[in-house]
Amino acid sequence: MRVRTIAAAIAIAISVPAAADPFLQRPVIRTSQPLRIALPDFIVGGPSETELSDTIVRTIASDLRQTSVVELVDQVAFLNKNVNVDLLPVFADWRRTSTQGLVVGRIGRQPDGRIKVEFRFWDVSSGKQLTGWRYIGSPGDVSGVGHLISGEIYQSITNEKHTFE
Repeated sequence: MRVRTIAAAIAIAISVPAAADPFLQRPVIRTSQPLRIALPDFIVGGPSETELSDTIVRTIASDLRQTSVVELVDQVAFLNKNVNVDLLPVFADWRRTSTQGLVVGRIGRQPDGRIKVEFRFWDVSSGKQLTGWRYIGSPGDVSGVGHLISGEIYQSITNEKHTFE
């Protein structure tokens, strides 16, 4: 009996993710109803990234609308339209709109001309980050990055991989 308890404790310790990495994948949301997700515009590093940001947000919205697991919250309902990816969101504001998941992001240019896109997907009820990644690539890859982000969000909700194109 003691050996089983120790083995279980070791298994739990190994499966717990390392603390303090904000871009580490978190637990999956399980729901039988479509999850209400807010997708505000991504923050941009400068005016030249506005169109790239719009493309990413449109791509993510289009991808997630194709699934039966997500219902996007209308941007008109947002109390805060610009959410900083580096700060903890004010979850109480998002709960007022019945939002269950929140996607925040930023896009900027690297000195070599490549783009850097960062995003985080939050569970609004628990205040925990479910996933978050940083992508660096060419500006021509912006739609592909949007598809990758959609896949990460989908996997966080369903625990199933899905490739959007």
